[in-house]
Amino acid sequence: MKKQVRIEFESNGVKCYVKNDFAILKLACNAFTTLTSLDQANKILPWFDAIEQEDSITGIIGVTERNCMGEKSFEEFLSEVAGRNISDNEDKYITRFEKLELRAIEINMLVNVIRKILGFKKLFISTINGEIVTPFFGISLAGDFRFASDDAKVLFSHVKYGIHPSGAIPFFLPKYISHQQAVEFMLKGGVLTSSEAKNLNLINEILPSENFEENCIKKAAEYAKMNQSLVRSTKGLIFRNMKEFEDYVQLEANYVFK
Repeated sequence: MKKQVRIEFESNGVKCYVKNDFAILKLACNAFTTLTSLDQANKILPWFDAIEQEDSITGIIGVTERNCMGEKSFEEFLSEVAGRNISDNEDKYITRFEKLELRAIEINMLVNVIRKILGFKKLFISTINGEIVTPFFGISLAGDFRFASDDAKVLFSHVKYGIHPSGAIPFFLPKYISHQQAVEFMLKGGVLTSSEAKNLNLINEILPSENFEENCIKKAAEYAKMNQSLVRSTKGLIFRNMKEFEDYVQLEANYVFK
């Protein structure tokens, strides 16, 4: 018998609740630790399907605690998979992964979350609360809309570690900005403020950082007025072929351990 998925629950860094017609998926602590937990994956991935089948829910808002997807979280995770502390080390280049299995879980989980977002037939709103590093910014670009705090920063920090840009950002970023700009960010790195990201059409709304979660839910109410049949049909037309993404995933698999 198939286990029924709970729409509202709270467990080890993940909180899911419903407010104002939206389901809120909130990550706390270190988002890398949360998303590389197979136990959490078994809760989050089926949860998308449950939300899609619930007629009273307009869509999902993905939120995090402040800097949950930022540089500190990234360095803590990379230190673990590299088997050495890179946070206090000038040489941050990673030439080998001590925990290859954990690295594979990370890449696989990022891809699985993106698959769920791309196939989701309702609205998916990503949010950026403070810092966000390359892999999670890639995930955010898979969403339909993005809200960012007024002090948000997008960090293309994979460059300083010498690892490939994950989170499918090589797939998504050139779809938003020019190929030349995308290549520059992915090869040279850099930082984008919320206003710079908005000017590049990478985010839709800039909201006050104070009470950011509540501000996102309030702003999302304006988006909830969209006709849901229109949302489903339009999303199906915009991203009509998953094969392009799956081809990218197969290609990226060649670089997981490099």
